[in-house]
Amino acid sequence: MAGENSNLDLNEISILADILSDETGNDYLTIAPQLEDDDFLDERNRLIYHTFGELAKRNIQPNAATVIEEMRNNKTYDRVGGDEYFLNIPKVAVPGPVQAAVNILRDRSLLNKFLRRLHDIETDAQTKPIADIPDFIGNSEASILEITQKRRVAQIMKMSEVSESLVNQLVHQTREFQLYGKKPNGVTGLETGFSNLDRLTKGWKKGEITIVGARPSVGKTAFALNILYQVARRGTPVIFFSLEMKAESIAMRLLSLTANLSTDEINSFEYQPGSKANHVIVTASNPEESSRANNLQRGLQELSSLPFYIDDSPGSKIQDIVSKCKKVKNLIPNVGLIAIDYLGLITGEKADNRQAEVASISRQLKSLARQIDVPLVVLSQLSRDPEKRENHKPMISDLRDSGAIEQDADLILMLYRKDYYALGGEVKGSSKNTDDTPRMDASNPISSIDVTLIKNRNGQTGDMRFIFDKEHCLFNVATDDEEEF
Repeated sequence: MAGENSNLDLNEISILADILSDETGNDYLTIAPQLEDDDFLDERNRLIYHTFGELAKRNIQPNAATVIEEMRNNKTYDRVGGDEYFLNIPKVAVPGPVQAAVNILRDRSLLNKFLRRLHDIETDAQTKPIADIPDFIGNSEASILEITQKRRVAQIMKMSEVSESLVNQLVHQTREFQLYGKKPNGVTGLETGFSNLDRLTKGWKKGEITIVGARPSVGKTAFALNILYQVARRGTPVIFFSLEMKAESIAMRLLSLTANLSTDEINSFEYQPGSKANHVIVTASNPEESSRANNLQRGLQELSSLPFYIDDSPGSKIQDIVSKCKKVKNLIPNVGLIAIDYLGLITGEKADNRQAEVASISRQLKSLARQIDVPLVVLSQLSRDPEKRENHKPMISDLRDSGAIEQDADLILMLYRKDYYALGGEVKGSSKNTDDTPRMDASNPISSIDVTLIKNRNGQTGDMRFIFDKEHCLFNVATDDEEEF
């Protein structure tokens, strides 16, 4: 056997020997989450480790006696070399901490899988027709990511260690408060600029995903743009992925906000050749037009100075969005908030139905938020179910296509506008009153919007009221006088 020992993988052998010699069974329970059967390159060792797992499923402790009996019953004992190989394992194992051997085996296996996958991708690219190159690249990236995510698992920590980590986090948090001239106010995440929202959420945290749901045309895009604007004007970079509107349309909405002009007022000017964002040349025939022109110029200057980035490319595949977000994070490391408009336009991998497809998309977005360590806001249309209810208030079950959205989201916000249901359905411009009609005409440019924090994984839920100035794309927190607007 001495001549054969040079062909043994001593890391694999040491791991098997440690498990077989442990009378408590705890070593296997520690190692099992870190290693899979195919991490063992030697087929003999792979079969033995697989047997450990089969025994553990039946609550049988793996030791020499139980493993031999199991493998004989399964006709695999002779395949590993019988007594000559199995009983020699403890004799040739290298003494020392078994975790070191586990780490080496795990990392080596990851590298081998990674290299094999790269080879497969290259072979497929050279030998198979590729109908959709972006799709091929996205799927290849996803398969590589699946391998790289299988890192060495963290060990459990004592509460004393966790406490030290928590205190360090609080010290770092205070240092950041001081750096930005803030006072501790209970808001530990990214402030949105809306006090009522920050009070409930305590700020949006890195790595978390927020869903903003509403029926079409209620104002969810405008709501998201207002939050991004509030964050950007404080100097924190933000990204808006628009899958529905062009960048110029988004900029027009923001210009209405910064210039305090309606889109009709902005479009009513006669713009002269030579106009630039920093100097617009318009014809103003009276003092009122001159005042609006000044507002326009001031709004454009503010808009141009914002660290606000827009991606309006039509690619709506989840792989493309994930890749872009990672690239953005690399290019703009201090990006503070990313928003995607909207979930229903994102396409994922082929699935049996749309619900399964959206569930996969939701999981990938959640994973993305954690990987890039940035708050992610995803807009979502609601189903028509609110129209079927008497009070039309949205519920968490109204999220379209998948219950996985509810599960994956850290925060879920629902927007509700009474004037949207002036006719017991979507607004058509009528002023007809029903029991649920607000005390205003449906065509009024000013709306009261109820925003409900319907899910908060780490805190309280509650209702907020905003005043939405549709002409100027502007959200404001409702005052006490406007609570019953």
